[in-house]
Amino acid sequence: MRVSMRTGVVVATVATIAVAVASAGLAAGGMAGKYTATINSPAQIKGTWSLNLKPGGGYVVSLNGRSLADGTWSATPTTITFREPDGCGGTGTYVWKKAKAVVRFTPKREDPRCQVRRAVLAHPFVQAR
Repeated sequence: MRVSMRTGVVVATVATIAVAVASAGLAAGGMAGKYTATINSPAQIKGTWSLNLKPGGGYVVSLNGRSLADGTWSATPTTITFREPDGCGGTGTYVWKKAKAVVRFTPKREDPRCQVRRAVLAHPFVQAR
């Protein structure tokens, strides 16, 4: 069977797109789970924080077991975006890096109204499940 150069380019392009889509799906799916961070300082955010990233794209943030905020999230292999219609009411995008069970967030863009989220996410979170 003879394959033309054009057919080969199309097949390679489709394969590249499929790998990129699969990687993005794995990143989003790989981020789902419950994460916790114990913050001792500053006093305004002191306590045990939980970030529950649900597989369907919703999230809940709790402090010492009490739910404080919820919204939606989406992720790529390198970034995660939080959308919070209530609470601070803004959107924040962070670069994320996960090493074993620890995830660290670095702000890329954050709504000025959401500085508490920025301060909390400045701490490492450990995946609980």
